[in-house]
Amino acid sequence: MIYRGKKIKYQTFEKTKGYETIVLFVEIENAQHSGFLIKKGDKILPKGEIAKAVRDAKIEGVEMAVSPPADTNALIMLRITQDPEKILDKVLEIVFDFLEERGFL
Repeated sequence: MIYRGKKIKYQTFEKTKGYETIVLFVEIENAQHSGFLIKKGDKILPKGEIAKAVRDAKIEGVEMAVSPPADTNALIMLRITQDPEKILDKVLEIVFDFLEERGFL
């Protein structure tokens, strides 16, 4: 999937009857993932700040937004109660606006 010219992928981490846990990947040029941090040039961004921005947006269908597992290049892990395709646009809008504000896109 392409969003604002960037390659986006999500992967199901866990799926149950009531919710699905996904990890979201966004292509960021020249970025390095190190545990719970993203580094680009001299900028460093904790992935937890991205998750907080999504939580603060109170998107219907997003039950949880946290940092992804430290050993992945994912940006965020979400527990959602709707089909991912229905809420990803809202989540991606928050994520991209946040990354742009911080100079990562």
